Amino acid sequence: MLATAGSTLGTARDKRGKLIHLWELDLDILLGQCAGVAPEPQAVHHTTGKIVLVGDHSVGKSALGHRMIHGHFEKQASTHGQQFWVFPALGKRRADGTECEAILWDFAGQPDYRLVHALFVDDADLALVLFDASDIRDPLHGVGFWLKQLQTGRSRCPIILVGAQTDRGSCTLTPAELKAFCQKHGTADPIHTSAFTGAGVAELVERMKAMIPWDDKPATVTTATFKRIKDYVLGLKEAQTHDQSIVAPAELRRRLEATDPDWSFTDAEMLTAVGHLENYGYVKKLHTSKGEERVLLAPELLNNLASSFVLEARRNQKGLGSLEEKRLLNGGYAFPELARLTEAERAILLDAAALLFLEHNVCFRETDPLRMEPYLVFPELINLKKPTEEEKATEDGVAYTVTGPTENVFASLVVLLGYTHTFTRTNQWQNNARYEVGEGLVCGFREEAERDGELDFVLCFCPKVGPPVRTLFQGLFESFLARRNLTVIRYEPVRCTNQDCGHLLDRSVVRQRMKEGKTFACCNECGEKLVLPKMEEPIQLTREVQAEVETQRRTAEQRTRFEQAIYRVQAYVAEQKINPPECFISYAWGVPEHERWVEKRLATDLQKAGIGVVLDRWENDRAGKSVSRFVSRIADCGIVIPVGTPLYFQKFQNKVSSTGSVVASEVDLISQRLMGTESDKETVMPVLLAGEKKTSLPPLMWDRVHRDFRNESAYFSTAFDVILDLYHISCQDPAIADLQESLGEPRMR
Repeated sequence: MLATAGSTLGTARDKRGKLIHLWELDLDILLGQCAGVAPEPQAVHHTTGKIVLVGDHSVGKSALGHRMIHGHFEKQASTHGQQFWVFPALGKRRADGTECEAILWDFAGQPDYRLVHALFVDDADLALVLFDASDIRDPLHGVGFWLKQLQTGRSRCPIILVGAQTDRGSCTLTPAELKAFCQKHGTADPIHTSAFTGAGVAELVERMKAMIPWDDKPATVTTATFKRIKDYVLGLKEAQTHDQSIVAPAELRRRLEATDPDWSFTDAEMLTAVGHLENYGYVKKLHTSKGEERVLLAPELLNNLASSFVLEARRNQKGLGSLEEKRLLNGGYAFPELARLTEAERAILLDAAALLFLEHNVCFRETDPLRMEPYLVFPELINLKKPTEEEKATEDGVAYTVTGPTENVFASLVVLLGYTHTFTRTNQWQNNARYEVGEGLVCGFREEAERDGELDFVLCFCPKVGPPVRTLFQGLFESFLARRNLTVIRYEPVRCTNQDCGHLLDRSVVRQRMKEGKTFACCNECGEKLVLPKMEEPIQLTREVQAEVETQRRTAEQRTRFEQAIYRVQAYVAEQKINPPECFISYAWGVPEHERWVEKRLATDLQKAGIGVVLDRWENDRAGKSVSRFVSRIADCGIVIPVGTPLYFQKFQNKVSSTGSVVASEVDLISQRLMGTESDKETVMPVLLAGEKKTSLPPLMWDRVHRDFRNESAYFSTAFDVILDLYHISCQDPAIADLQESLGEPRMR
């Protein structure tokens, strides 16, 4: 009886050679059986194959896809984002009874769409890479990019090279040349097709049938509810309607019951089926800003909206490659995917698209300190040129060539390096990013060249940056690259060893010589023969530096989740129309580490969460640097956050130089609140950054320490608690519970 509650994983033999069947059990079904709930009469064994249709713009992908699915030619408009078809001709029933169903994903070919496509192609089971056979100049243009995207990814799926649009002209490459190309890149022999005439289409479909690895696909065993919900969703797709595409579970149940009044199923069965359908790409689970679950019945809507985000960010008039977050949350962008949705549905879909990019580090959230407005910034889309003076301020270090699925690599490096606690992102331009560590120590990197599926990077440093910081930055850079499915070659700078010369060899020469397998190069200044470093040698880190690299990498992972969490808080606050508070931050100058913590972390994170922040480093410039005018701002702010450190306590006592009087003046005004009513006292939220409360805060604050930031590893969860407190959002609120959980200890990969 329990055999229908799971999928077969395979077989094994015991010590006596007896055959044993191994099963993967479906817990939801088993629990239902144990509770006395009668299972549906027939289990459904199901698996899905994902076929991706990729290639450059206007090579005829959609027309070929339509011909294969529907059997006739129909002129297709240019694809926006992605399309999704069930491919019945490729389906089959396996010998073990598993129903195999193929899904064809058609990806738009314009370069800007690649930012989104890269998030969805690495789990493909088969890829069709199209090229325009009628192109007399360069028929294989763009093919190299897709081959490297697909062959170095997690799936390493089989690939068929497809010549399209043969009715428009013959390919200028000979069959022998194409065959040699395919052998070099490990793809199946090419097939020439015409969506217009149907030529080659039947042969292509037969080839696809033979190449989908159906027998290797694990099967999911579900109840018949799965198949019926799947058929319902696909029926909506066939009707090409996206009306009411986002539904609550209760609404989905109502719709399903309306198709057959005698159909009986539990909520648990329905939600389990929805979960399986999400794994196969038929639906997508979403959440409202309140944390309520919703089901997107047309998941391509989300993918296409993400593509519209990219196109809109590219159109930024200042070349910033960004979207205004408030305008986004308020529906200020006319995205076509939202036209027929309700206001609530639009909000859910907008949140999901933004979180998709934040989760994959394709963009980061930045707040304009002058306008106090947050932005979603896409590093890949920034068009600003780096000023000449910035170029002269740094010197080049190690260089890299990375090959494989390179889309979004530059963006994720920009974001993740800025998410560490050591390196603060200070500037980014087109293909360039700068970070600061300590006082004025600048590190950075740039994308020097791009080819199909291949990127060249160069690290750069200001001359004052010493070997320890350079090594740490390089170690982090390489550790983030190592997380991707890439082939990475490192090129150390090669300088002439002739004491009278010292010339730095041109990087392009070093790269070319090493690619050719050469072990030496000659200085083009003095002719000295120089030994080239080995490409395969990894960076040598001391145990201490390696530990610091790991710590900073975990911090970047936590920061990624934190940015998603405060974005969702922003959406919740906007929907609930909660008025953001304004906070005055009182702290002591004199310890650079503490000053940076206040400005670059606490104040910036509060500002990113939509909270108004009054900070001397930001406000004094606007107020003409009048200290007395700035201190008086305390009276206007709803909340005051004193940051407790030993130096803060000393300056409160007015015993440390003339600057101590500023802190003392601030504490005088804060003390008036602490001696007032309970509601007055609650507007003072002291936090402890260093030392002990009795040596870091004035006496009136000793018993009112609101949050303790001394544990560095708990920064994000503690900062999130402060944000909730400032908005008066309960930690028990359903919209918040999962966010707090996500900010725990980072998951190691």
